[in-house]
Amino acid sequence: MQPSLYAPLVDVTRAQMGFGRVGLRVLNRELSSKDNLIQLQAIHTILDQVQISESAIFLINLNIVYRLIEIIHDRDPIVREKVCMILTHLAGYYQGRERIMSRPIVFENLMHLIMRDRKEIRYAAAYTLMTLAKDRCSCETIMQTDNIVENLLKMVKDDHTGIVLLHLKTLSKLCEWDPEPALKANAFQIMLALFRNHDKRVAAKAMDCMAQLCKHNVGKRLADMYDMTHHLFKHYLMSPNISVVISVTGLMAYTTQTTRSKWRAKEFSSSLTKRLVSLCIGHNLPLLQMRCMQVLINLCDCPDIRYHMKKHWEKRVKAFKIRTHEMWDGTSEITSYGLETGHNYRTMCIEGVETIKNEYGDNANVINVHSYLRTVNEYKEHLIRAINFLPHKH
Repeated sequence: MQPSLYAPLVDVTRAQMGFGRVGLRVLNRELSSKDNLIQLQAIHTILDQVQISESAIFLINLNIVYRLIEIIHDRDPIVREKVCMILTHLAGYYQGRERIMSRPIVFENLMHLIMRDRKEIRYAAAYTLMTLAKDRCSCETIMQTDNIVENLLKMVKDDHTGIVLLHLKTLSKLCEWDPEPALKANAFQIMLALFRNHDKRVAAKAMDCMAQLCKHNVGKRLADMYDMTHHLFKHYLMSPNISVVISVTGLMAYTTQTTRSKWRAKEFSSSLTKRLVSLCIGHNLPLLQMRCMQVLINLCDCPDIRYHMKKHWEKRVKAFKIRTHEMWDGTSEITSYGLETGHNYRTMCIEGVETIKNEYGDNANVINVHSYLRTVNEYKEHLIRAINFLPHKH
């Protein structure tokens, strides 16, 4: 518990709880108690109970979500913070998300906390909103909230780094669903300013968000106007921070799609292709390999770059190594505690894991190592075909 949100003279983690599900029903009733002490005890015990999936599902079926949404603006800051934390846990279940989505007022309440409350509660509310935005079906409901994208863009300018990171992840998901509201709110220029942030994590997430904006035609035109391909290559593609490089190549996969950007890239194609090919050589980062190869595929539409690639890099491209499924467990990133994530479920925390998503379908977020690595091989074959493409075959 944060020292600024302490509960004096009482052990608030102890609520009078019966056995099993009888106790959960009692806790559900005590949430609405007029006695602040009883309410605090109930909330802390519920936060412990929702860690257990069976208890969490039972509480969801008791419609605890509706009671939590009613008290999310309680006077007590401890109640506000813990309610956000409980909702975050419940949003991890389909049944919990379904009930939260049936009360769209929750998004207005969360935005009120994000914009006006103290930093601990802003963080908890931002985490809840990010968890809800991970589900594609939820994004449509979230976007119906008035000015939610505009307000999030205001908050990313001058909030604490940890909160800004959560907002950028949320914006990335919302822009993936519909980039137009963000583009109208000058999100492109705001993300461009965040590239210069002293924290590289913020810069990387801003690039991921801009990549979603550049899927739209207006975003591509803005990228050409700001000469993004040259800007990214000159300032960020050589970065020693690998997460920044992965985000840069993901953004360049969209900024190099227009004819204007390809002819601009021709002016520094020698050093650009050299850097991209050198990044593809290492097979420890399949996601980076795929993104670099996609950029090269885009650039090969320009005849001069295609000729340069065939003359200097064709043999190197054919020698690219691709991981086998035995060498890869679904990720190459490491947690803060030095333990591998992915299929190792004993880790203390799960951070960003490399996955390839389908754009559409019921299983858009499902990861399968064999299909992932097959996709990497398909990128390599596509790049070789692009290098050897002849506009007029004899």
